[in-house]
Amino acid sequence: MIIGSSRPKVEGVLGSSFSWKGFSMNFDFRYRMGGYSFNSVLYNKVENITTSQLKYNQDKRALYDRWQKPGDIAKFKNIADSQSTPMSSRFVQKDNTLTLESLRVGYEFKPEIARKVGVSSLRLNAYMNDIFRISSIKQERGTSYPFSRSVSFNLSLTL
Repeated sequence: MIIGSSRPKVEGVLGSSFSWKGFSMNFDFRYRMGGYSFNSVLYNKVENITTSQLKYNQDKRALYDRWQKPGDIAKFKNIADSQSTPMSSRFVQKDNTLTLESLRVGYEFKPEIARKVGVSSLRLNAYMNDIFRISSIKQERGTSYPFSRSVSFNLSLTL
C-alpha cells in the first residue's frame, strides 16, 4: 500500500559567495520539504534489533522509547520480544531536511607579502563539507553507506 511519496514538494540548493579585503567565503545549503521516507534505522535498529546488536550497535531509542512494563504507552515493542515486526506505516516519516553541504573560507594575501616569499600571488583556503544537518527524521547516518565530514586546506602559489 502506498503511504506517501518520497518526492519532495520543494527541493533545492541555496548558495552564496562574497569577498572583502582579501577574505572570501562560499557556502551551499540544501533543503528538502514535503516528501516522505521510510526510516530504516528505526525499523532495523530499534524495532527489529537482534540479540547480538543489543550489546554492540544500537540506537538509544531501543532502550528508552519502548514498552517496558504493563500500562506503558510506547512507540516500540519490548526489547525482550525478538519476533520480527513487519514493515508498517509507523516507520514512514515526513522528510524535511536542511543541510550545510559545503563551506569555503579563504584569504588572498596582499601582493607585497606574496613577493616577500618569492611568488606573485599567495592564497590560503579551508574547505569543509557536511557541516550540519537538521532533519525531521531522527536516524543514524552511515549505517549502509559511509558518509564523512571533512576539512581540507589549500595553499595556492603563483610564481
